[in-house]
Amino acid sequence: MPDARRPAMRYLSSEMTLEAPYPDQAPPPAPKRRGPLPALAAAGGVALMKGKALLGVLKIASLGKLALTAVSMLAMVWFEAQRGGWWFGVGFVFLILIHELGHGWAIRAAGLQAGWPIFIPFFGAMIALRGQPESRDVEARIAFAGPLAGTAISLVFAALAIVTHSRLQLSLAYTGFFLNLFNLVPLPPLDGGRVAAVFSPRAWILGAIVFGGMFLVTGAPQLLLIGVLALMHRRRAVAPAEPTPDDVRKAWTARYFGLCFFLGAAMFFTQRLMAG
Repeated sequence: MPDARRPAMRYLSSEMTLEAPYPDQAPPPAPKRRGPLPALAAAGGVALMKGKALLGVLKIASLGKLALTAVSMLAMVWFEAQRGGWWFGVGFVFLILIHELGHGWAIRAAGLQAGWPIFIPFFGAMIALRGQPESRDVEARIAFAGPLAGTAISLVFAALAIVTHSRLQLSLAYTGFFLNLFNLVPLPPLDGGRVAAVFSPRAWILGAIVFGGMFLVTGAPQLLLIGVLALMHRRRAVAPAEPTPDDVRKAWTARYFGLCFFLGAAMFFTQRLMAG
């Protein structure tokens, strides 16, 4: 049974779009490197949201959870609009919203309580879960629901792009495929880390290698920040009370690699359409 006394879990969706093209770019240029200040600001935002200080401020200001979600969404739209235009910013935040709502639906389907999504510019979004999943299988279902919902809405954008010949829609589709594939990297607290833990408790090692290589190539500070969060997650990780059955492990292996392969193929074909 879930233990309500434990701190709330958070399902994190990173904003990383290192290769995602914007509507007015063909082919996409190499991303500009950024200094550490934005990442430090994002880390400060995460720390504040977890702290009691922010909760006290919200109570004083009488801001509800829905209002906080709306304000953070608007801030995220503004931030993304500076990079790809207003309509791209709206579409990008919508992609993340559907991803987070996928988590929320799975959380409630598991009989647990979910918070409202919170958006953090330059970093991504997160949704809180009160209590603990009763098994790694349930936790994997909650984690997998985010990329699955994100993939579905990305396919909708891709279909609209084919019908309307809209470069904006195609760009959003590519971004959505990339976003959800990135979040399937097997490194907690990303969704892939929670899913891969079902069939391989050491999958995080591969995720750490992938992150290290990406950081060396891109120098993106988001990767460094997520790496720090991953170390914190490893320190407080708790082993499951019962081993995962073989049939459950095999099922999650097929689901995980199946979705990864599909997203990789979708990125490839979408990129070809944009280049053509």
